Amino acid sequence: MLEAGEHVVTIVHRHPIGIIAIYLEALIGILAITGLGYLVFSDRLHNLSGQAYRLMIGIVIVLVGLVALIILVATYVYHQSRLIVTDKSLVQVIQKGLFIRKISRLSMSNVEDVSAAHSGILAMMFNFGTLTVQTAGEEDNFIFIYCPNPDYYAERILDARQAYARSLGEEGRHLL
Repeated sequence: MLEAGEHVVTIVHRHPIGIIAIYLEALIGILAITGLGYLVFSDRLHNLSGQAYRLMIGIVIVLVGLVALIILVATYVYHQSRLIVTDKSLVQVIQKGLFIRKISRLSMSNVEDVSAAHSGILAMMFNFGTLTVQTAGEEDNFIFIYCPNPDYYAERILDARQAYARSLGEEGRHLL
């Protein structure tokens, strides 16, 4: 993803709180299905034969395994999204699904402004938010959600942008 002579300044991964929401949704789903199944089949559970009971336990184990697999895939997908800050560009990798990835590159010369936003009590308590890199021209802004410590990373990007501008100024003077 990097060009020759390009050096990584920092890599920003998503805050873990975003995956916790997925875990909670899965847990609520499991509890809801279990509760519904118990309500519907509670009177029938006592009359099951040994073979039917083992079959039912097997189905439950397969369903729990399927949910565990879905959670592992969701965790993998979540952790693949990142923002790579180099001395010459920004590279945003957004993994939307197991087989859906979007990689965008933005030259430091096109970075206009960087802002950080904390929305909500959890964002303030756990220090995460949305990092927005505003671009010059018609290019889309880079929006990185669940960014840990977005104020810190906004400063790192602005520092890299200033260092890039200084390096261009120094190179321009050497050519004269």
